[in-house]
Formats: sequence, C-alpha cells, structure tokens
Amino acid sequence: MTKLDTGTHFVVADFVYDLQLEQLRHDESFHKDVVILSLADRVKHMALHNGKYVGYFFEATDAERFAAVLTDAFIITLATANTLNQDLGKAVAEEWATISGFGEVPLPQPPGQDAFIKAYAIAAGALAKACESWDHLEMAPFNTMMRESNLSLFKLVVGYAAALKLNLVESYRTRLKFIERRSIFHRTLTKEG
Repeated sequence: MTKLDTGTHFVVADFVYDLQLEQLRHDESFHKDVVILSLADRVKHMALHNGKYVGYFFEATDAERFAAVLTDAFIITLATANTLNQDLGKAVAEEWATISGFGEVPLPQPPGQDAFIKAYAIAAGALAKACESWDHLEMAPFNTMMRESNLSLFKLVVGYAAALKLNLVESYRTRLKFIERRSIFHRTLTKEG
C-alpha cells in the first residue's frame, strides 16, 4: 500500500513519487522485455510509444477512446521518468503547490483537443530528437532534453485529463490491472487469487 491509499493529505511531490514507485514495481514484474533493454533502447522505446499515441489521439473517434490513450500516455510518462531517474513530483512541486489533487492541475494553454494534440506531438518530437541526438553523439544535452520533453508530456497529460474530468489515477490503476492479468503469473505477482 502506498501513501495514495491511506487518505493522507495531498502533497504533489509525494503523490507523484508514489505513482512512479507503483509504475516501477509494475514494470519490473510485467515488462521484463523492456526493463532488460539498454538505457538508450528503453528511452527510444518510450519515444516510440509517444509517437504511437500522437496517431491514436488523432484517430480517437469518441471520448472513451481518447481517455484510454490519455491514460496510456500517462503510464509512459511515469515509465520514462523512471528510466531517466527523473523525479516528476519534485519537478512540478512548486508550480502545482496549491492544488489538492490531479483534478485541479491547470488546463494546458491554449485549451482544446486540437491544441493538446499539437502540444503533445511537439513534446513527443522533442523526445525523439533527443534520442536521435544520442544516437549520433551530437553535441547536445540529451539528458536535459529528454527530461524536459517528458516533463512537458506529463504536465500536458495530467492537465488535459483534469480538463476532461478524468480520474487519471483510477484509470491508471484499472489499466495496469488489465495489463497485469495478461500474464500467467499475475495471481502471484499481484497477490490476486
């Protein structure tokens, strides 16, 4: 059980840290194929997920599908942060100091679905550029570029989920359980059954 489940006072840095820890445990148990990749390949894998989601956001024909893609994008921001050793909670703590839950995160500007998809695509492209720079050993601060683009993606996803009144943490946990149940070992690894 994490602090998220105890009903303690909401502190954004602790809240996001607990989510990252939950994601880490999930990935180590259910995504060994990705966890064993080299660091560079793991970040590229995450960049590919983000590229895929850009297409899925455009293709989403209803609010339910859009929310599902938004949830998957949230998962990938947490997994990317863990790969980069990035503390997202500390990164947003000052900016989000006055909120009492994810539902109060400010809406990305300019508002609207098309503006969100455009901003998401730009941030996803920035992560892809950082990976490409790393491949070419360009004189570029790839770690900073990767962290900044992932932070942008995280803030966009959480902010747009708040605008849609999507309970992102509930959707996140539901999605993780769905993924976990595809493994034959889920009963043991999740203490179910």
